[in-house]
Amino acid sequence: MSSSKADSPKTPASSAEPESDRRLRSLALVGVWIPTLDISDEWAARFARLHEFIQDALTTSMVTLWATAPVWTLALYIYLLVAIPALRTALIVYLAFCVFDSRPYDGVGRRISSIQSLPLWKHVNAYFQPKMVFEAPLDARKKYVFGTHPHGVIAYTSQLIAGCTGLGIESHFPGLIVRGVTMPAAFLTPFFRDYVLAMGCLSCDRSSIRRILSDRHHRLHQSLLVVVGGAEESMLSHDGSADLVLLKRRGFVREAIRAGCDLVPIYNFNENSIYRLVDNQPGSLVHRFEMAIKSFCGFTILLFHGRNIFFTPYRTQLVSVVGTPITVRQNRNPSESEISHYHKLYVEELTRIYTKYQPRYAPGATAIQFVA
Repeated sequence: MSSSKADSPKTPASSAEPESDRRLRSLALVGVWIPTLDISDEWAARFARLHEFIQDALTTSMVTLWATAPVWTLALYIYLLVAIPALRTALIVYLAFCVFDSRPYDGVGRRISSIQSLPLWKHVNAYFQPKMVFEAPLDARKKYVFGTHPHGVIAYTSQLIAGCTGLGIESHFPGLIVRGVTMPAAFLTPFFRDYVLAMGCLSCDRSSIRRILSDRHHRLHQSLLVVVGGAEESMLSHDGSADLVLLKRRGFVREAIRAGCDLVPIYNFNENSIYRLVDNQPGSLVHRFEMAIKSFCGFTILLFHGRNIFFTPYRTQLVSVVGTPITVRQNRNPSESEISHYHKLYVEELTRIYTKYQPRYAPGATAIQFVA
């Protein structure tokens, strides 16, 4: 009886790769399957470079659209309103709906968890390579008040770690529901407001925050994420700086005590490197313009630039370091001394995590400063 070795075809003695395999391997580099095409290594490399260029251009375009959404969605609404009379009535009714819609203020909103499956987040992930570092594990059975710093130009990192992106806190600790809050004006911006609501974001006014943290208004067990520095801090968002507005921000601490939620500071390294602010030193024309808008609207319009005329963000890794939770004892009517006590612990923990991780994730940044 002959052995199986005798029946099997002999392997060529040469270790050189067969020509057909070489062609298929080259084509596989660019995702092409054309077995009959004879292609050289040089052309395969060209196809690979072209494929890489197209992917990078697509990623850059998607990130630019995401970053500039507040602007182009408003421009799109105005264009449709002016250019297409047939849509005018429907658009006016929609605008009225935006004004009177109560969902941004009810503590529940209109969150759509399936939004995390959008291809957009794959491009955002490839562009910014976001990373989260936790100093201690979080308990999904508890509620937290997360404070994030710095604000940056438009608080992009806070959007990623609080929303339904698959890249944030919820993806690391299943069961936690984290609701970000933003200025009420965002919910008056047509089209963009629907994206913000779908991400799970709600209004930052006091009644809305109390509804988010209260179990009496709904069955959800929710935590809160707030960008503490607000519009004033956004004006300090210069590349490489760590100037924070925190010393006079005590309302989030009061709400944490009232609801019995542990306080957790988060520092987002490189948030201030996404865009470059125009010089706005106090007393300058730019600074006076920004302050005038802030006084009138409650928010400001910053003058900044990106990589190009389309305001593409600068490519930088975004790293969010989540500090150790500060245990808070619930008190429905906290005293000023209680608020000061927990606020001091919060400032100390935020300073600690910045000092510990700044040499690793932002070696060129300045020391942390609390300017107000």
